[in-house]
Order: sequence, then C-alpha cells, then structure tokens
Amino acid sequence: MKKPIPFPLSTAPGSRFQESAGRLINAYPEALGETAPNRSVIRRAPGLRNFGTTARTGCRGFIEVGGVLYVAFNGQLEKFTSAGGASTTVGALNGSKKGFFARNNASNPDKWFVDPDGNISTFTPTAVTSGWPDADLPAVNATCSIDGYGVFTTGDGRAFATDLNSTSVNALSFGRAEAKPDGLTRPVPWGDKLLLMGPQTIEVWTNVGTTPFPFARNFVIPRGIAGPYCVTGFEDGFSRPPVWIGDDYAVYQYAGVEPVKISPPDLDARIEAVADKTTIEMCCYITRGHPMVQISCPAWSWVIDLNTMKWHERDSYLQARSRITQSIGVFGKWLVGDTQTGNVQEVTASVFQEISSPLRYRVESGPVADFPYGSVVGRADFNFVTGVGIASGHDPDQTDPTVEISWSDDGGQTWSIPAQRKLGRQSVPESLISLISETGRASWMGRRWRVDISDAVYGGLFYGTQSDDPRAAA
Repeated sequence: MKKPIPFPLSTAPGSRFQESAGRLINAYPEALGETAPNRSVIRRAPGLRNFGTTARTGCRGFIEVGGVLYVAFNGQLEKFTSAGGASTTVGALNGSKKGFFARNNASNPDKWFVDPDGNISTFTPTAVTSGWPDADLPAVNATCSIDGYGVFTTGDGRAFATDLNSTSVNALSFGRAEAKPDGLTRPVPWGDKLLLMGPQTIEVWTNVGTTPFPFARNFVIPRGIAGPYCVTGFEDGFSRPPVWIGDDYAVYQYAGVEPVKISPPDLDARIEAVADKTTIEMCCYITRGHPMVQISCPAWSWVIDLNTMKWHERDSYLQARSRITQSIGVFGKWLVGDTQTGNVQEVTASVFQEISSPLRYRVESGPVADFPYGSVVGRADFNFVTGVGIASGHDPDQTDPTVEISWSDDGGQTWSIPAQRKLGRQSVPESLISLISETGRASWMGRRWRVDISDAVYGGLFYGTQSDDPRAAA
C-alpha cells in the first residue's frame, strides 16, 4: 500500500502538536507548470546578505529621499548611498522605539521622524533638529505624508495637517476621528485615501481641498488596529492594499468598508496570546515576484505570500523569530533592519543563508492517513530538486549538501534521529531520495515526516510517498 505524504501548502501547527496539519518554516510553495513533476514546489525562503554596516543598534525605520537612504537607530540617524557599505552619521535622534518617517513634495523636501513616545525631529542630509519648527503642532504619536501634506495623529483622536509642502501648521488645521471615542494610533496613506487608524475603528478620509484642514471623512471601518506597528503593505515599491492586525487580533487586508480576514485561527491565537501588542511588528518585501508580509513578535514570525494567500513561518539561527525588522524597497532591492546587528541587510533569493548564519529549511507533513496501524513502513521516497551542490562553495556543506529526514509516530511530540541523504553535487542529480526498511511501524496516530536542509544550497521539495512494501516503485 503506497500513500502520499501530505506536505502542506500553508503552515498549520495547531494549538497542540497532535492538531498539526504540517508546518512550513523558512519554506513556501510556488506553483509550477502543468507538466512539471508536481503542480507545486516548496521552495526555500529568501536569504539575507549585507548591504550596509553601522556601529548602532536597534533599527527604528527607513526613508529614502533624493537617492539617500536614512535609517533611524537607537539615539542616532544614519545615512547610506545606493552603494551601501559603512554608514555616515547624520546626528542624534531622540528615543529608541520604532517610529515613522515622512517627507513632503517641496523641491527641497522637509523630512521628519516621529515615534509613539512623542519624540519628533526634522533633519537634513547633515543635521538633526529635535522638535517641530511650528509650536502650533501639539504632542503627536505618529506621522505620514500624502498629497504634499504632513499628517500627524494624537492619542485624543485628532489628525493635524501641515500647510502644503511646508512645516507650518495652522492651530485649527485638524480633523477629529469621532466615529468612536478611541483616539488615533497612526495615519497611513493608501492611493488617494488617508487611513486614520485607531484602537477600535479606522476612518478613511480624502483630500477635498478645504482649509485649514484639507481632508474630510469618507467612511468608517468598524475594525481597529492592535498596535502602532501592526500595519504594512502600503509602502512604496510594494503597493498592495494595506494589511493590518485588527483589534480582534485577526489579520485583515484593506478592501474598502468591509476588510478581508486573511489569517488562520492558529495565527489569531498566537497574536491574542502576546501580552504587549506594541511588541508585534509588521513589514513587507518582495522575492521572486512574491509579495510577502511578515508579522513578528519576540516569540515567532509568520509570513503570508499575497499572491497565493498561503502562510509560512520564519525563524533565524538560534532565534525564535526572524531577525528581519522593518523594511524598504529602494535601489532596486528590498532592504531590512536586523535584530541581531546594527547593519542593514538585503532580502534576496540568490543566497541560501542569513549573512553567515544557516537558514534552516524545514517542512513537516500532516499524518499519513489510512495507513494500516502497526504496519511496517517499508519505504519512504522524497522527490527533491537534486544536483544543487555549489562546486565553488564552502566544502563540504555547499559542495556536497545533505538533507535530514526524520519521522514521528506520536503526533509530532517526539521525532526520530534524522537520517541523512545527499542532495547531489552540482549538476549531478540524484534519484528519488529514499528511506527503505529502517523506520519501524506506523502508529494509530499516523506517521508524520520532517525534512530539514541547513546547508546553504537551493531547497525544493516536490512530493513524498510512504509504502509498506520496501520493493514498491516510488
């Protein structure tokens, strides 16, 4: 009896290990042509390589203006050219929390940074000035820009706007989000819409050219935002409808008055369990044409591919979460901050590790169904992309790479010692990778399989099968 091994196309770890329908960690599915060995392949997630270095810590955000990349760190503002390399210090920047950059459309743009603690600074290419130049702007918690106006929000529910392409603020140039008395967390621009996001509602405003405040409310979304960093997708270069974590701890994508829920219950439960929602952050990047949205907290990271609406998990070497934090599409690249260093990294599918650390590719199956209880698993076969060694790579992990295959008969609570099989040296494809007559008997809970690739080479899994006959054709 031969049965397919049910490898998932979207991660589903369940609240308990017995509930798992399989997991994808640093791995995501991509559809293939109709005559390919399988209708899809599970690819390795993109790696990271260094773009720029700093002596700082704690990436707080990015903005690019006039071909210069500005990066906020704990207490400092740094800048890079498109060549990357070592950063140049611009000046001291108050605060340590992640925050929000904005600029206007003036010929010599005004540029500024705000964090949720109320720290606000303006800056030029050579200096940072603490505070706002117009005293009519009260204490604010976030900012954005749209149509040449700077927009700022306050905790009491007001949104202020500057004059057009100016830092001047009329004391009466504000609108009040009044659908609910929930205050405002941050403003987000999307197309010609200004999303004023609060803890219980999101008010959608548009530029109607009125004075002194140029925006008017269009409609209200009866769903708030969980925290100040719980929205992404609207950024330049990504430009998908915004994705955010709602006040009910589910993930939504903007679709007008009625947003679309895109998160599974497994993720909803994890978000709900985070005690401090300000520790949850979202960012986005594109790899191989796949627009990815990443959600992270100190204990985990999940990523959704907006092309397929499938989820996978991401972690980093010896870390529970991904080291990726913040992101920006600039210089034809997707650049991100790094929780492990003060450097700026590039997300790229052309490398198979994170700088010098392994990026472990892991795929776990659901239980093989309808396989006779107590029967010997005579063989298991796995169709990988093989011949992926790199002749000029590090020896032996890249020149002669290995996949580790393990199995569980207790629902995924414990796993066997991994069996190692070769993925093939460069241009030397192996046959199907098989385990024959060495894995014992299946239990009533069903056999689960796990494959791991830690070597820094391409990883791609088509499918797997399990049989009680060691002589059966794969």
